Amino acid sequence: MKLKTTLYPNIQFLRAISVLLVFFYHLKLDYFKIGYIGVDIFFLISGYVITSRLYNEYFETKKIDFLKFYSRRIKRIFPVLIFILTTVFFFIIFFQPLDLFIENLYVYFFTIFGASNIYYLFSKKDYFDNVFEDVFGHTWSLGVEEQFYLIFPFFLFFLLSFLKSKKVQSLFIILLIIIGILSTYIYSEEVKLIFYSPFFRFWQFLVGCLTYVIFHNYKKKNVYISTCSFVILFFIVISDYFENNLFTIISSTILTAIFILFYDKKNNFKFIFENKFFIFIGNISYSFYLWHLPIIYFYELYFLDNIFKVPLLFILTTVLSFLTYTFIEQKFRYLKFSSALLKRNIYIVISFIFVSIILIFYFSSQKSYENVVKNNFKNLIHNLNFLERKLNYSDRTVFYKININGNEIYRYCTESSKSFVLNNNNLRKQCLKSGANKKRLFYVIGNSHTANFIPTFNSIKLSDNDSFYFEHVSNTINQNNLEKINLLLNFYQEVYLVTNIEPYNIKVLENINEYLNGKIKILILSTIPNLNSDIDPLKCLIKKIDCMYSSSEDYEFRNLDKYFLEIKNFIKSQSFNRVLFYDAYKKICPDKNCYAYNVKKDLLTHRDNSHITIEASKLLIDDFSNFYNINLLKN
Repeated sequence: MKLKTTLYPNIQFLRAISVLLVFFYHLKLDYFKIGYIGVDIFFLISGYVITSRLYNEYFETKKIDFLKFYSRRIKRIFPVLIFILTTVFFFIIFFQPLDLFIENLYVYFFTIFGASNIYYLFSKKDYFDNVFEDVFGHTWSLGVEEQFYLIFPFFLFFLLSFLKSKKVQSLFIILLIIIGILSTYIYSEEVKLIFYSPFFRFWQFLVGCLTYVIFHNYKKKNVYISTCSFVILFFIVISDYFENNLFTIISSTILTAIFILFYDKKNNFKFIFENKFFIFIGNISYSFYLWHLPIIYFYELYFLDNIFKVPLLFILTTVLSFLTYTFIEQKFRYLKFSSALLKRNIYIVISFIFVSIILIFYFSSQKSYENVVKNNFKNLIHNLNFLERKLNYSDRTVFYKININGNEIYRYCTESSKSFVLNNNNLRKQCLKSGANKKRLFYVIGNSHTANFIPTFNSIKLSDNDSFYFEHVSNTINQNNLEKINLLLNFYQEVYLVTNIEPYNIKVLENINEYLNGKIKILILSTIPNLNSDIDPLKCLIKKIDCMYSSSEDYEFRNLDKYFLEIKNFIKSQSFNRVLFYDAYKKICPDKNCYAYNVKKDLLTHRDNSHITIEASKLLIDDFSNFYNINLLKN
């Protein structure tokens, strides 16, 4: 029996929808906050299409030609992949900050070898924060697909050879799908793992596989069921309720399968599901997917948002995708390889990669290249050193643990972790603000908002009796942390709890006295000015334009008048000089019109909407030093 494999236009429609969802998601459009499910739909489609071809081949020949299968996959995936990656990489050389060069080089090679998802799995990046930090951030899905292709032909051959009954085949696939879904649910809090690991993704391919196993003999088509499934999927996409929800991944996969299973070519919605525009986008979807993020990335790097952004980027991506689809994808896809031709093309590909590597390192080492970069990114490179995007101070600070009665305390040192290795014999020498033989401790404890002040503390001149420690925790005021602070009184005559109080956690002030010994004093650090969400400091820096914002808007939005009043009342309720307050807000934003980036001063104050740069923190040094001398030094 010969089974025909037909890819209906609805499959191309789904491919188009998938790639457009991802495209709009990466553009950060409001109604596509979960557009990342386009990748989930892609996985299902891949499982469906590959199964259809191998299934048909098996029933025609009673075997699966593995060599032919992998040859098709190589021709389909790698020519256009290598071309686009290498093209983008040459743009990276000349038009991207230097500090990102090496990381992109790693991703480049991992992607070529089908393992970029593995690279991201073990990197510091989260699935939802790599979009605009990494020009190759979307290639992880290719790694998952390629890993699926490596094992799936053998799996299907086993399935068809040893499980003859279609019911048994279906039940076996369903069992594997259930295991995959349950595993995803169990590890749902491990976001990186379930998004990057192939183990937590293969079940989606298997849903596609199951869909075809059922579909090729399934006669009960129903246009209303298929249409309704797509409508529900559409509303899930545009709904904020399902954002970053495991339900979204599972439901989108199942709804897509239902759409395919029940789709009837004879329906009243052909003008949508078989629309020529969507068919066209579906045809070029692979090239479109490869091109779209680099194009968005470089646009975001150089240009401010405007009303033409979306149509411009869509047109540019579509044009480039059509060209690579026509002249690369199509040329290689239907190219018949003889052994001689195969060897020749392998040599060409290897030579292309080798020459690209040489050129990449050659250009990156030339003075002319350095001049190009410096001319375009002089201030950007300078300020990137102060952005602290990962809330990680490892490049300029060291943290090490000490134990006090079984409680871990993180001691903060001011040296570079690259310049020495800490050991117990030279702690005093290497920790410039060591607490040894000190009488007073300023115990700085808090999250990233408190860490805004670290460069300030690090730079002021302390009395011989004083020391600063810093501990980075997500929840500052809890019983465990406060009891730990009380323990410190065994080692110091006086301890100051230093922490940042934000408007959203102002009520924690009420809980402090419950745990703290009367000898413990408190230094409250104010909130810093928050930017309007529409302001992107990096774009302001790149474009060399003043980015001003009104503090009155911030006051109104976060109800800061009430915030400052509550702190004032709290201080009044305490004993004299037991609670002090340092207002950093008025220093960073002394006037109603404040700057996120000041062109005249070449000063970038914010690294994002709620965190300041190290440069901004250093603006506080003189002011905080005066505060320290007046309020703390003599006390």
